[in-house]
Amino acid sequence: MPNKKPNILQRRVTGAVKPSEEYHATDDKDVQKKKSPSVPKNQKKSIKVSAETYKDMTVLKTIEHVSFDYEIIQLLIDQYYKDMTAEQQRRYTVLRENM
Repeated sequence: MPNKKPNILQRRVTGAVKPSEEYHATDDKDVQKKKSPSVPKNQKKSIKVSAETYKDMTVLKTIEHVSFDYEIIQLLIDQYYKDMTAEQQRRYTVLRENM
């Protein structure tokens, strides 16, 4: 008894679908250039902070009339640097330059 189920492979006709455009292989270099858009310097990294820390930062931003998180973080770093001893400041500067 012959199999009455249609066989998809038997219905396939070679070359039935013609491409609208020819395929052109692209170099990987072109693809990499498209994926790396220029990012502003202040948006290159991200950090995760707890909800309480974020709340504290928001309060400080309001007090200091600052719009962005990175600005308030920089103000906090500057204040911490002022409170360091001269030896700690030298150490901080050397470590920062070597990173």
